[in-house]
Amino acid sequence: MALMLALVLSLLRLVSGQWQVIGLDRPAQALVGEDVLFSCFLSPETNAEAMEVRFFKNKLYAVVHQYRDGKDQEHMKMPDYRGRTVFFKDFLAKGHVSLRLQKVTPLDAGLYGCWFRSQTYEQEAIWELQVLEMGSTPLISIKGFVDGGIRLHCQSSFQPSSWRLPSILLIFLVFGLCAAFIGLRISFSKSQGKIQTKVRELRESLDYEGMDRQAEWREARKHAVEVTLDMDTAHPQLYISDMKAISCRSHPQEVPDSEKRFKRKCVVASQGFRQGKHYWEVDVGFHKRWYLGVCRDDVERKVCISLCPTNGYWVFGQWGHQQYFTFNPSKFSLFLRTPPTRVGIFLDYEDGAISFFNINDQSLIYKMEHQFEGVLRPFFEIYEGETVNPIYICPVSLR
Repeated sequence: MALMLALVLSLLRLVSGQWQVIGLDRPAQALVGEDVLFSCFLSPETNAEAMEVRFFKNKLYAVVHQYRDGKDQEHMKMPDYRGRTVFFKDFLAKGHVSLRLQKVTPLDAGLYGCWFRSQTYEQEAIWELQVLEMGSTPLISIKGFVDGGIRLHCQSSFQPSSWRLPSILLIFLVFGLCAAFIGLRISFSKSQGKIQTKVRELRESLDYEGMDRQAEWREARKHAVEVTLDMDTAHPQLYISDMKAISCRSHPQEVPDSEKRFKRKCVVASQGFRQGKHYWEVDVGFHKRWYLGVCRDDVERKVCISLCPTNGYWVFGQWGHQQYFTFNPSKFSLFLRTPPTRVGIFLDYEDGAISFFNINDQSLIYKMEHQFEGVLRPFFEIYEGETVNPIYICPVSLR
């Protein structure tokens, strides 16, 4: 059943034009102190020059090496891997990358992954790194007879040897003899099979979880509504275009005085909701200072107060590099596996809930519950950032 599901998902990816990440098909092996090379590529061949590429250990946020915006992101690495990786990107246009991990240590052993992310899709491949150590000449002794075979005991001190080449040959010879007597090769094959099975189960589990989380998001999208910006409420430093896009500039513009206009750098929508279900999406790009959500129509607009439910705000936002927050009722941090560049907001007025979705991986970020009263308006707050690109309200297609 799991195999059939995997085949169906693969066919769906091919039909929709999505790519797959292909990594190592067997465990990588390296001796302590040597370098090891990891390679992965996109299938079918896809230009990855504009994508984010990440090599990680065990979990996606445990960064071994990260490449984004045409640069190696050294500050994102775990401390143990700084200064030890070399990223080869000469064939990014063909979707092929490699990473050299230098001076391997026993602590480097474990599961590794290669992750690609475009603006619309992401996927990863996982493999194992096995670290072998050199030791002194092994001492072998017969321990007894077990299940018709002979049990051997092999002992070594794991200290550097000056007889490197002879020691390597001797170790391989010893392993060959041990395999002949006690079936070491069979046990090793079984262990490999277990690892592959565990990796496959992990992928299947992620697929099932992805299907569950996508169901809630797809249901919310059925309630998509048109949202436009009310220019009379915008702070003078916010420049509105096409009633959909917002950019923040250092110099304020001349605008008519209005009781509706906010003192904080925000703007609300012309549409107000006091019943029903409503969904909209906002592209925040790579801005690092923004808040999205809803607010009551009667909130205090001439004073900058906390964006908490007590004051009539239900928002989610980013303030700094991968620092995400909400208020419920006080401010607290959220950790996101995938940084969102596009956010979906779903307001269910009667059920008293507002949900925030990460469109990049189609997951639920956070759900706030409250008994709403009065008119609620979509809320947008943005500050000057490293990019001049605006954030904008996106059209939602039911796909």
